[in-house]
Amino acid sequence: MKWVISEATFVGVCYGQCVTNLPSSQKVVQLLQAQSIPRVRLFDADSGVLRALAYTNIQVVVGMTNSEMSGVAQSEAVAYAWVSNNVAAYLPATRIIAIAVGSEVITSPLNISSLLVPAMINLNSALVSAGLDGQVKVSTPHAMGVIQNSFPPSAGSFYSSFVPVIQPLLSFLSQTQSFFMVNVYPFYTFQNENPRVSLDYALFQPKTGTVDPNSGLVYFNLFDAQVDAVYYALEALGYSNLSLVITETGWPSMGYASEVNVVNFQNAAAYNGNLIKHILQKNGTPLKPGIGIDTYIFELFNEDQLPGPTSVRNWGLFRPDGTKYYDISFGGQGSISGGTVPSGNPGQIPIVNRTFCITSVGASFTGLQSALDWACGKARVDCSAIQPGQDCYLPDTVASHASYAFNSYYQDSGMDPSSCSFSGLASITSLDPSYGKCVYEGSYMSIARLSVSEPLWVLQLLAVFLLLISLQQ
Repeated sequence: MKWVISEATFVGVCYGQCVTNLPSSQKVVQLLQAQSIPRVRLFDADSGVLRALAYTNIQVVVGMTNSEMSGVAQSEAVAYAWVSNNVAAYLPATRIIAIAVGSEVITSPLNISSLLVPAMINLNSALVSAGLDGQVKVSTPHAMGVIQNSFPPSAGSFYSSFVPVIQPLLSFLSQTQSFFMVNVYPFYTFQNENPRVSLDYALFQPKTGTVDPNSGLVYFNLFDAQVDAVYYALEALGYSNLSLVITETGWPSMGYASEVNVVNFQNAAAYNGNLIKHILQKNGTPLKPGIGIDTYIFELFNEDQLPGPTSVRNWGLFRPDGTKYYDISFGGQGSISGGTVPSGNPGQIPIVNRTFCITSVGASFTGLQSALDWACGKARVDCSAIQPGQDCYLPDTVASHASYAFNSYYQDSGMDPSSCSFSGLASITSLDPSYGKCVYEGSYMSIARLSVSEPLWVLQLLAVFLLLISLQQ
């Protein structure tokens, strides 16, 4: 079977599995089918998922982990076994179309880039021997960090230090008629280059275009500008005819409280919704108009078990029960307006997944005082709000003050569950413990809205809650 690039352009999703309450593989596949998602990228070769995808017509990119590369690079026999066990065993029932070798290998701090091309060559040889090279291609996802210059797009070039690996890699992709995989994240570019990059430009909704002074091409979104920078970099090395596949892109829906104007459900919906529309219309880019680019949105579920900042764990489109975090259609119809979160979050943006850390009922006074001293001292939590005369000083109890300090430490730690233990003195809650003018870190409420607009019974209920905790001491 000869491999042919489809004339259609697809938007798929990445499926990572570092998820609490991960659904069964069968339910995940049912969700993909119900949402008309035609392609999925796996980060490994999970046998249960590959079996569940059989006879669904969903096209699959199978991942080889970075840790598997060494054996495959050094042994053709290992490569043959990998292809036999993780690809050939599932074809043709499961429509595997590509192997993604590693993830962002060249920019990885593990110094394993020398293994990349040998691993790809051995895998392709195994596919040729099995007669599968016509339908399964081998490539590797790159970070945008391989690009030294991305602005203006026409200045796009690879870092010279990476070229000794990239040059033979591009030769391999060209010879095997494969494609260049790259992860494109306008979100991170906006974060790092703000204010030069506007939020509207990052969300596909600019008021005016940006002109490349060298090419004269006009760009109306950051995604296209970054993609064209990659095209120009490929052209500079003599590979202008290589196709691109965007193996990751997206926008997080929740981060630290200080990021709420950028990282929220409205902007995530705007970016992903407008991205789908843009890709499915097959607009291409200013440099390559009309050339479709298959794209994978990161990601299907929030991977809440990942370490790092809160935003790392909140890129998902769906909850584990299959419900959407925000309205989005893979039909690409319509444009969702993004922007900043209104003060007080008055109903426009659903607040989900935000949790808080508070004092456990029955916690001992002595233990709480010790933990409070640690949080406000060695842990360097900002405890100024619980000082006399400040907004969170009353009620003047160790339990109340500890709740504020515990939560601040928890939020600063990216809502890592392990940061809300305090030897069993604290517990996690989804209820916002803010009250009156005392706004806990992580709350979306503004002081003015809570103190003026909230019904009196809400404030009374919160006060009773804190009093009950105090009485336990």
